[in-house]
Amino acid sequence: MDIIEMAADALKPIQDGGIQVQQGWYDEKIGKVHVTLWNLGDYEGGHSDDAEEIEVASVQVNIWSGKDQVAMKKRIRKLMKKAGFYYMGGNDELETDTKIFINVMRFMALQEVQKMEGYDNE
Repeated sequence: MDIIEMAADALKPIQDGGIQVQQGWYDEKIGKVHVTLWNLGDYEGGHSDDAEEIEVASVQVNIWSGKDQVAMKKRIRKLMKKAGFYYMGGNDELETDTKIFINVMRFMALQEVQKMEGYDNE
């Protein structure tokens, strides 16, 4: 499962609206509101007969701005849930030294493991 690709696809309407969406952290070169995606990890979520059946991954979505982005945060949460993600929680903070506001959200996705011919999927 490529959690970054899945999240980027879910947030395509944000990107299409002119807001940069990218993997990584804050990019001061952008100089305006942007959204970053960060893979928080993955693990096996379910087994049957000693074989993995469910893959689970989580992603962090950050909005970087000069002000609190309440409306965009709600829109991102709605888009991610529409794409099948589960909201895990979030927090907002203001970096006092740079005056950059960060809206942080964490999401989880579950995917059935696809058995690929020629691979034992161990």
